[in-house]
Amino acid sequence: MVAAANLLTRQWLQTGDPGSKQTISILIPARDEEQNIGALLESIIVQEYTQWECLVYDDLSVDRTSEIVLACARKDSRIRLIKGRELPKGWLGKNHACHQLAQQATGHYFLFADADVRMGKSLLNDSLAHLQKHCLAMFSIFPQQIMYSPGEKLSVPLMNWILVSLLPLILTRTSRHPSLAAANGQFILFDAEIYRQNHFHQLFRNKAVEDIAIARYMKKQGLRIHTILSKGQVQCRMYRSLHEAMQGFSKNVMAFFGFSTLLGLFYALITTFGVIPVWLAMGTPWAVAYLAATLMIRMLVAFASKQSIMHNTLTAPLQQLVFVVVMIMALYNKSQKKNIWKGRYIDA
Repeated sequence: MVAAANLLTRQWLQTGDPGSKQTISILIPARDEEQNIGALLESIIVQEYTQWECLVYDDLSVDRTSEIVLACARKDSRIRLIKGRELPKGWLGKNHACHQLAQQATGHYFLFADADVRMGKSLLNDSLAHLQKHCLAMFSIFPQQIMYSPGEKLSVPLMNWILVSLLPLILTRTSRHPSLAAANGQFILFDAEIYRQNHFHQLFRNKAVEDIAIARYMKKQGLRIHTILSKGQVQCRMYRSLHEAMQGFSKNVMAFFGFSTLLGLFYALITTFGVIPVWLAMGTPWAVAYLAATLMIRMLVAFASKQSIMHNTLTAPLQQLVFVVVMIMALYNKSQKKNIWKGRYIDA
């Protein structure tokens, strides 16, 4: 029902034209992103919305990230490189980078985007129009995920499977309950004045899943937010292998369950073994119906997320296995109170 509701309420970014042409500060934290940063900056340069500045924070990269940013800055003076400094105690790397970017941004809106994002030409127009139309303090989009390797195709769809089947996205805007909040750090657009009043990344400086923490905090403060899906205006290749994806998801999967270990385990058990008690108690016909329903959820989520319906349906058992392993990794990381990402330890 939740997955169907997300389809029926059309929770995708629609075409729009903003009423005002105020400056958007595009803020990009980057650490060892030579594979991605150039393509992202090229996609920003060709935006139909031209009133923007772009700041890239090079977080002590050891590759060619800075060189690529400087090359793009020579092509377009609206792009600027900020050299990073040592991470202060009590901060996580991305949160500190975002805070430093916000300190130097001058726009009326702040758009935080990950370096692995690609922007369609109409993205700034469409997203700013949506924020203004609904009088939002924050607007976030889950990009259409680009997947090439078999490992990516078995792991990356898990994020949308959990999101689209558990959270009616329209309620992120219409409900005041903080539990009905979501955001994606790959693309978050803020009203800059509200951001400057709150300094959200500083407020959650040590949170590994700062995007969801910020969204819930904003709802508690009575600020209007909305999170939706992309129809292709913004795309992202999150990971490049199964190992990288599992390491990344194990870092933040518990955030989908309110950081409740018990709730996360319950969800994993029900979605993996739920057919067994149904079969034992009600017989084969109901067990078949149960399995058909679980596959229907995968199909609805794939359609809403602009992913391959056939692939997600056929590989559902393997994706479920990957999900179980991710949950085990998350529990292990929590027991060890640490995780490693981009060469840094993260308190789990």
